[in-house]
Amino acid sequence: MNAKTKVIASPLSRKATLVSVDISQWTARKLDKRVTDKVNREHNASDDAGRYHKLLIEAKRLEAINSLVAQARRLHYTMTKPWADEGLRILPNKLHEKFASEFRKLKREFDVAADDFCREYPTFIAERKKALNGLFNASDYPPADEIRSKFRLTTKTFPLPESDDFRSDVLDADTVEDIKRELAETNEAVLADAMKHTAKQITEVVGHMAEKLKAYKKPGKGSRSFFSHTLVENVRQLAELLPAFNLDNDPALDAIADRINKELCVEDAETLRHDDNARKSVAKSADDILRDVESLLG
Repeated sequence: MNAKTKVIASPLSRKATLVSVDISQWTARKLDKRVTDKVNREHNASDDAGRYHKLLIEAKRLEAINSLVAQARRLHYTMTKPWADEGLRILPNKLHEKFASEFRKLKREFDVAADDFCREYPTFIAERKKALNGLFNASDYPPADEIRSKFRLTTKTFPLPESDDFRSDVLDADTVEDIKRELAETNEAVLADAMKHTAKQITEVVGHMAEKLKAYKKPGKGSRSFFSHTLVENVRQLAELLPAFNLDNDPALDAIADRINKELCVEDAETLRHDDNARKSVAKSADDILRDVESLLG
């Protein structure tokens, strides 16, 4: 983050892997072209004026699956950093065991929820037939023996490419060297972007805390503002993950992570709501940390 404190890092490939999360789920929604055309004609509207989508299954029947999918996506984006393109993301080795353990738990729950849904699938269709009435169309529904294949939650892990490992029996030496140079430059750029992403994450989470604490007013002291326990929990989660996200061994980032843990995570939300001195102290520390992060970013 800061050229003056930068430590020469070992190759990124020794500190992290690339992971992707593959999610598939049946949306239980279907465009009804017949109704769409009918409504657009009745209102003398263009063909693309609007579309009518049917909800094929009562929404609550898919709530458990949708919740687990949301948790899987949140886990993926919380513990990883962006890679060169969408899909694959950088997972620090220090977080691999935790990520894998939590993902396996979500996958088990997802599979159970999907199995439960598919077992009751014919019943859900029957109950929805009554609700849709004249809009019901049996051909909108995948066959019962195929519906389970519509639900999938998996993860894949890949090594980060390292320039020294690139070999070729068909390319000339100059081309091989060019490819190695491009790989090294890509890794360097990705690492820089990952560190910028971390710094931005700090400014967003810590900045939100500072803003909320400074704006808070107790009941009876003017227009009341509010913050929940997640204000502190989000900062604590950030402090827990920051050491693993320090992929270029920057001591300045280590120092900021330590300050966040010691200065911003010492009080819970309930204390901060009722103790004016504690709230002002934490808000000041948050502002100070933000200034230091901005200074590191130049």
